[in-house]
Amino acid sequence: MSSIFYYLIFIISGLIIGSFLNVLIYRLPENISIVKSSSFCPVCHSKIKFYDNIPLLSYIILKGRCRNCKTKIKIRYPLVEALTSFFYAISYYFLGISFNLLLSLILISGLITISFIDIEHGLIPNVIVLPLTVTGLLINILLMPKKWWIVLAFSFGAFLFMLIISLIYPKGMGMGDVKLSLMAGSFLIQKIVPGLFIGFLAGSIFGLIMILIKKRKIKQTIPFGPFISLGCIVALFFGDKIINWYLGYL
Repeated sequence: MSSIFYYLIFIISGLIIGSFLNVLIYRLPENISIVKSSSFCPVCHSKIKFYDNIPLLSYIILKGRCRNCKTKIKIRYPLVEALTSFFYAISYYFLGISFNLLLSLILISGLITISFIDIEHGLIPNVIVLPLTVTGLLINILLMPKKWWIVLAFSFGAFLFMLIISLIYPKGMGMGDVKLSLMAGSFLIQKIVPGLFIGFLAGSIFGLIMILIKKRKIKQTIPFGPFISLGCIVALFFGDKIINWYLGYL
């Protein structure tokens, strides 16, 4: 019974946090305060009542439309809430109640926010990446004080690796992606290696498919932040197994 109770807590918490992440995704790129004004429709600017702002449920009840102007609400809103809830529950399943769980929840929240901002605006805000980098470094160094140099090595190693790629191929890799790798490395440490590999693989496959079905041209860029985020989330839960599997073949 206690495990079911915890799952419910993390599922509900994920929905609530996901709703807040939607606020960040919309407001940060528009330089709108996230604390001074209540939720509003981005089209008609009418204030959203509390009963129309219940995560996931309100979207279903309103049939995906604003109650006031009837404009369709972006599918991103319920998607972010559902993804955050899902990954919060998965984090509890793999990590239990621990400091690693705290790291996981912070990292996942950051990656989801960054991914959707990158998809919609093609940018990765410093206001998210830099504070989370410091947070990841501090927590991991406090957890492993005698191995602080390992934390720094993997985090800044990922940064330098991505920086070199961005300098070689600036059209394919922006500085936002470079700083994202620094942030992810501060949380994942050695697991950032399979995280970046999976991210590159997923991004390459997606880009190739888009070219083959003629949705994009070869010279067109795609937001790479979501693929780095995907790779890092996979590595968060399976990174050690992937590393051990690879080392077993050496």
